[in-house]
Amino acid sequence: MSQNKVRDLRTAFGKFATGVTVISSENGQDIHGMTANSFSSVSMDPPMLLVCVANKAKALNFIVDSKGFGVSVLAEHQRSVSNHFAGKPEFDEVIFASLGGVPTIKGAIAQFGCELEEAHPTGDHTILVGRIMAYSHCDDPPLLYSAGNYRTLAPME
Repeated sequence: MSQNKVRDLRTAFGKFATGVTVISSENGQDIHGMTANSFSSVSMDPPMLLVCVANKAKALNFIVDSKGFGVSVLAEHQRSVSNHFAGKPEFDEVIFASLGGVPTIKGAIAQFGCELEEAHPTGDHTILVGRIMAYSHCDDPPLLYSAGNYRTLAPME
């Protein structure tokens, strides 16, 4: 696909407003995370979710090697955390929590600790299915992303 077509397809996908997550994993003493918006629930029984990770992403190896990962749904005030894990660091240290034996982002509005159930290489990404071992959530507003920009929720009139 030509670069123009790739950009145009990315623009089309960007029309879908999403929440912002950080996918994190620990391998030994090292924790690695990445910002992602390819996240979805899969099953309530057993509880499962999926994330899509680029095949070239360092996080993929961490997750596959450790057999586990965390998903942190970021709060409206966590834009700098999203930027940090998207490769635009704004601070030196990230405060992690542990949930279900995997690292998650402290202060996220929803956190899921998962064991890696399945990995499906598909195109330039791998679909990772995680079995949810633990989760937590609160009622703070989410950080949203649409058309290349961060967004916030506003009540409908």
